[in-house]
Amino acid sequence: MTYEEVKSAVLNLDQSEQKTLIMEVLTELLPKVCTDEACISQIRDFVNEEAISTYRKQHMDGI
Repeated sequence: MTYEEVKSAVLNLDQSEQKTLIMEVLTELLPKVCTDEACISQIRDFVNEEAISTYRKQHMDGI
């Protein structure tokens, strides 16, 4: 498969399958491919405090 075919296939997955992909595959890929500061910085931006606070509000801080 080409990059574009893989990208299209992933984007066409339902949301639960996309989450599974992130939880299982991304955790295996990151240590291998995300070794420079630009990549690490972008990953940090995905998990910024604003995103976390939205989740916490929706889930009442884990109560």
